[in-house]
Amino acid sequence: MASESHRCGRASLGLGRRVLRVGLERLVVVFGSLAILTSTTALAQRNADSGASVQEAAGAKHRYMQSGSGAPVVVFETGLGETLDTWRAVQKEVGALTESFSYNRAGYAGSSRAVGTRDAATAVSELRKLLAARGLAPPYVLVGHSLGGLYMQYFARNFPDEVAGLVLVDSTHWGGELSERLRREAPEPSALEASRRRNMPSTLRDESDALEMSGREVRGSPPLRPMPLTVISAGIFRPPPEIGATQGTALATVIGEMQRELAAQLPDARWLIAERSDHFVQLAQPGLVAGAVRDMIEALRRH
Repeated sequence: MASESHRCGRASLGLGRRVLRVGLERLVVVFGSLAILTSTTALAQRNADSGASVQEAAGAKHRYMQSGSGAPVVVFETGLGETLDTWRAVQKEVGALTESFSYNRAGYAGSSRAVGTRDAATAVSELRKLLAARGLAPPYVLVGHSLGGLYMQYFARNFPDEVAGLVLVDSTHWGGELSERLRREAPEPSALEASRRRNMPSTLRDESDALEMSGREVRGSPPLRPMPLTVISAGIFRPPPEIGATQGTALATVIGEMQRELAAQLPDARWLIAERSDHFVQLAQPGLVAGAVRDMIEALRRH
């Protein structure tokens, strides 16, 4: 396993807003339907997910990647605009230790067209049907990035008997008061950014439009039961160029508080800071993510 620099424990504030750069375009995702400033199909259609297969479940088809053997099964959930390929390096390492599974949600490359509201409850329902169709038995270790982290929190809160542990990778927060503060601090999207958002692929737009609903669903769910929880937060802050230093500092503070609150859901949670990563920790420091999953699996097997 590759060595990765990281800091553990109750990290300080100031993690900042993550600015995701894909090619020449910028995608900024903030909970509470605050902004999807610019989108791109580059992540959603980046490649054909070579080596992936297709599984039909409840009348829908999903492209997936399954590797390794053993229990518990590790299930990866992607963020907005991502395909399963974003987990490839992490899954390769995890698959050497236990069975692992990644997939493309409805509306993404190789999967069926997305239908209906694209909220957390829908995403988790479709995922559970897919896992059953693949014969993958719970309890699972759930690993979710960004928006996928919000979905995995819904999964863990509502189906705790099916969850052995939860790893959140720069995850979206469930909202509430902190989202209201973030909304007040963030700049309004420009006309150009709003136009680009309208030209987003429909699935990305539908998922972003359902963000507030997904947050309410998680917020209204039972709290997490005691289980292994690891929160990995990006350590690099790149503020949007249109905001000033004062506003950027305010955004950083709120985002830092959101990450701290994710880690504070359970008293024994681990909080890791990916010092060399922006939002895509699984791409910049895959060994850190894989190592966190490995540590959780080994602890679960010991106990």
